[in-house]
Amino acid sequence: MAPPRKAAMSDPSSSKSSSSAQKKSKRPQHKKHPAPPPPSSSALPGVQKIKAALRQTRRLLAKDSLAADVRVATERRLKSLEGDLAKAERARVERTLATRYHKIKFFERQKVARRLRQTQRKLADADGKAERRELETRQAELRVDLNYIMHYPKTKKYISLFPPEVRHGEGKAKGKAGKVRDAEDAEEKPETDRQREEVRAWIREQMTAGALSREPEVELERSERKAAKSVPAMEVKEESKSAKGNRRETSEKKSAKKSGVADDDFFGADDGEGESDDTDSTQEDSEDDSDSGGSQSNEDVDMDED
Repeated sequence: MAPPRKAAMSDPSSSKSSSSAQKKSKRPQHKKHPAPPPPSSSALPGVQKIKAALRQTRRLLAKDSLAADVRVATERRLKSLEGDLAKAERARVERTLATRYHKIKFFERQKVARRLRQTQRKLADADGKAERRELETRQAELRVDLNYIMHYPKTKKYISLFPPEVRHGEGKAKGKAGKVRDAEDAEEKPETDRQREEVRAWIREQMTAGALSREPEVELERSERKAAKSVPAMEVKEESKSAKGNRRETSEKKSAKKSGVADDDFFGADDGEGESDDTDSTQEDSEDDSDSGGSQSNEDVDMDED
């Protein structure tokens, strides 16, 4: 009969290493970010896409064998695409001009708002009728200027309320290039002044009709308050995200300490076994020395007998 097979002994180190591998594999799954919302139906595609759709539509209309109902639908689509193209080009022009003149509008808005506040303080302290009338006229003009900056037509190149000669002063010494530039500006100045006054007249009409606010400084303060509120909200969101990340890191560190190498029984057993191995080895060495000593004494006795 064949000898019975011994049952395989399970190695505790292998079981513990497999359990630690399973623990390592179970990492926390990060939450996926939500998908961005789909674009609204009112949003227009880009100019190039609309032009490509227009070319395809015109090619389709150029076919002679096109059915009547398909031709009617295609013509309607052609008209809608032409309207979308005009809107997209207008939006692109507005975006370009807003980016170009953002800085100069910001500085002029700050300057006019500061002058308006100064005039209102003087008006509150004024006593004479002539002085009050003059300050009220000045206040009305500054409000027109503020509406001019805030509601300037978006598709027109911005004409500054404060030309270079007003901003930098007229009595400064200038070189040849500056004189040539001044001569060119002097030729264009009447046309620029005429366009500026046209826009100012349109602003006055809109304020009289009620389409624009007669107190634009109040509207400006509201918009600034909204912008100031939106900034702290964004900062709070960022702080909450960083706090969550710090909490997660601390929890991971604590879990790593709990399941660390120092507290593992497997490695503790190794240390005990190492000490017992050292004692066993010392005992074996002593036994070997005694055996060698005994053998040497036996050899000496044999030599004496001889």
